[in-house]
Amino acid sequence: MKKKLMQLMVVLIAAIFIGLLLKGLNGKASTAEVGNIAPDFTLKDTSGNEVKLSDFKGEMVVLNYFTTWCDPCIEEAPELEAFGTEYHDAKLLILAKGETSKRVNKYINENGSKLTYLLDTKEEAAKSYNVVGQPETIIIDEKGIIRERFSGPTTKKKLIEMIEKLQ
Repeated sequence: MKKKLMQLMVVLIAAIFIGLLLKGLNGKASTAEVGNIAPDFTLKDTSGNEVKLSDFKGEMVVLNYFTTWCDPCIEEAPELEAFGTEYHDAKLLILAKGETSKRVNKYINENGSKLTYLLDTKEEAAKSYNVVGQPETIIIDEKGIIRERFSGPTTKKKLIEMIEKLQ
């Protein structure tokens, strides 16, 4: 009986280890958690220019994952617009998750947005940050470390309070 229990434990531990290993190999293991270095990415903006996250090293950066069909994203948009145009101690990048340039440009034109939209059409950046839904916001400090991460809509005031707490 004791031998069977020991064999069962070994099999169970091996299964857990293999599961964790496979999770890491297929890219689902999270490296984009608070306290970790933010994964770099290169995405195109709505004009076709390549933008790298590493271009903003030395600056506080706010990433906001967005889609044009997401009601909470649309509801928070005026707050993000105010934050992005009025607050100059952080760079706001809107990552259009799974969206085409045509849809995002239509949204920008209809709403008169002045923000920087990056097209994560294939959701590669979203995958590296383990973003499933939207809106999701990630605050990265000047050293490239993720300092805050949260899901759901936000406000200009909340973003400013979080950033100033980090400085």
